[in-house]
Amino acid sequence: MSKIGIMGGTFDPIHIGHIQLANQALTEKELDFILFVPNHTPWMKHDRAVTKAEHRAAMVELAIEDNPAFKLSIVEIDAGGNSYTWQTLEKLKEQYPEDEFFFILGADSLLSIEKWAHPEKIFINAVILAAVRDDCDKAKLDKQKEKLTEKYHARIQLLSMPPMDVSSTKIRQEFYNDSQIRNLVPEKTATYILQNHLY
Repeated sequence: MSKIGIMGGTFDPIHIGHIQLANQALTEKELDFILFVPNHTPWMKHDRAVTKAEHRAAMVELAIEDNPAFKLSIVEIDAGGNSYTWQTLEKLKEQYPEDEFFFILGADSLLSIEKWAHPEKIFINAVILAAVRDDCDKAKLDKQKEKLTEKYHARIQLLSMPPMDVSSTKIRQEFYNDSQIRNLVPEKTATYILQNHLY
């Protein structure tokens, strides 16, 4: 049985923060490999335009291709429409029926996960790895962890989050104007962005 980490997201674009977090999960939790799962249509981001899915998948593939422990999954892109974590986990379970999933998210997402579609099905199919920054309200997080464990029998583990000051939003806004921002994106991905004039 393999221990598979799952990094879902819009990845618009993928940046070094995503890579650092994946490496942290891989090492700290002794995972066998990590699936990067770009979504098709993020249902929580209808307030802004999102780069086409094929570009976002290509950027992820370029960013991770030199690490054999990182793999691209286009299960959400193939499904089309809005992407929901519970559906994705069920589809991945069909592909990896004997393996254990570890779904990686930020501590802020753990605090709001009950607003996601069918959180109970998420907890059934995956251990949650909640990435905790140093500035996180640990007491609030512990309370939420206890609540979700009691209510859903959730399996939640905390994951040390490497310090980082990077966001996809800032990269999109400043990519062509600030060479330092460009350095926050893996080199091959940055080249792809430039070639395709994505931002």
